[in-house]
Amino acid sequence: MRTTLAIALLGLTLNAWAAPETYRIDDTHSFANWSVRHIVGKTTGTFTGVKGTLMLDPANPNTGSANVTVSLYSLESGHRARDVHLLTSDFLDANAYPEMRFVASGFRSTGKDMGVMSGQLTLHGATRQVDIPYKILGTATDPWGNVRTAFEGTFSLNRSDYGIMKFVDGGNGMIGNAVEITLLVEALKLGADGQPVNLKAKPVVQPAPTPATAQPADPARKDGRPDLKDMLKGIFN
Repeated sequence: MRTTLAIALLGLTLNAWAAPETYRIDDTHSFANWSVRHIVGKTTGTFTGVKGTLMLDPANPNTGSANVTVSLYSLESGHRARDVHLLTSDFLDANAYPEMRFVASGFRSTGKDMGVMSGQLTLHGATRQVDIPYKILGTATDPWGNVRTAFEGTFSLNRSDYGIMKFVDGGNGMIGNAVEITLLVEALKLGADGQPVNLKAKPVVQPAPTPATAQPADPARKDGRPDLKDMLKGIFN
């Protein structure tokens, strides 16, 4: 009997640990870095407006989901005039297409804490299938009690596939066609209520119910004589 109970409790514990985990991207600590050839060198920059949610299942790394958006207006390359030019219709056309979006449709594990996300990337009004190799950099509790997990993903895309043709010139132009992208993501683990898990939060203690106050009973007459009020009942009603 004890053995059966122990096995049942172990099963419940493993199921609880292996439940799918949902994360919300912390946009203050997440970046989409990019690099592209410029004549003979490379120009790099980043997008800081990375938002979205991720879901991973520790028991089944071949399942999961991701829905990530990147604000193109968060572009930074260290040169303001270049940033403005990249946002115009010559390149990203951010007025018409203010976001880049990735929605995962499949996960494939390639080893411990690493795999490949497959999904649809939408940029500049075009949607293409991409594969993003990723790895989990680690999980830790921050000083405020939030559970954080970090991810890194790298992939390359041809901007001509998304209709961004300026200076491509058949691949021999002043600006390269291939754009290398590195996703650096920190995400907060969410609880069942959709809020970040906080291991330092004090549990909410419900106040104990106040016991009802007993009403004192009418004192019994000790002399055995009938009570006058009882005698008068029914006479004046």
